[in-house]
Amino acid sequence: MRYKGIDVSKFQGDINFKKVKNDGIDFAIVRIGYGMYESQKDPKFEANYEGFRNQNIPVGVYLYSYAKSISDAKREASVVLKWLNKRKLNLPVYFDIEDKSQTNLGKNTLTKMCEAFCDEIEKGGYWAGIYANKYWFTTYLDYQKLGDKYTCWVAQYNNENTYRGKYDMWQYTSSGKVNGIKGKVDLDYLYRNIFVNMDGEKTDLPDLSDYKGTSIVDGLKSVNFDSSFDSRKRLYKEVGFNDTYKGTAKQNENLLRALQKKDSNEYYYSSYKGLSFVDGLKSIGVDSSFENRKRIASKNGISNYKGSAFENSKLLKLLKEGKLRKI
Repeated sequence: MRYKGIDVSKFQGDINFKKVKNDGIDFAIVRIGYGMYESQKDPKFEANYEGFRNQNIPVGVYLYSYAKSISDAKREASVVLKWLNKRKLNLPVYFDIEDKSQTNLGKNTLTKMCEAFCDEIEKGGYWAGIYANKYWFTTYLDYQKLGDKYTCWVAQYNNENTYRGKYDMWQYTSSGKVNGIKGKVDLDYLYRNIFVNMDGEKTDLPDLSDYKGTSIVDGLKSVNFDSSFDSRKRLYKEVGFNDTYKGTAKQNENLLRALQKKDSNEYYYSSYKGLSFVDGLKSIGVDSSFENRKRIASKNGISNYKGSAFENSKLLKLLKEGKLRKI
């Protein structure tokens, strides 16, 4: 499946969103701003975000980066999250890294800047990605490392994309024409369904209840679901695990167990074998503080939780059985 989209900023002026929709555009990536200061918000972001959403056109955003360090990249992510203010998005938040002023920073620093931005965005509850042109990806960035961790959007203005790294989206021209937009506009193809619905909720999880093997990759392939690292990372978060997915054997085991349960969106799962409820929660990256345990206890029929050995033992038993309800 191939989806046709556009990316826009203040330079497209006032957009007739209904005409854009009627012209067959499947999605839009909107510039939210540039740099790390609140004054650098794109003046058309609000109108573009609302306009596309009102036409049920899925929306993602991008920030044009001027960062010169890892700390700058984190500040850029912070201001993006502030501008978003918990708004719903249907596509990732992209880090647009391409400015000439950054080319002398070196591949290692630039790659770490991308990671820092994306990690902050994902901590804020959004899916993050990297945008760059083919030359940037192959010259200034560790594109293989980034492609294994994040969704990538590559620009190459050509009849075909000759980039050999991993990518989900291709910006193939900056001279496109779309009804409802005066002048030129960037056009994009998205090759993988990475959408979330218009309420900001993820699409349905794959059902592996009939899969009897032990490999999460093979399990996903058995139901024709994308088994790439990026896809598994997204699923890991959707299932409800809060630690950073690195593809470890333990994480893959937990993810497989969760997806083998049809009601995996309702319960916590852990392969933890110990005797501590706190450590059991930590093993799957769930906040193990007293206050959070109190909330989990209430969800599971224990009111006025005191953190007693009896209460924790009961909750741990539910966790090991895959019957501990999520808050």
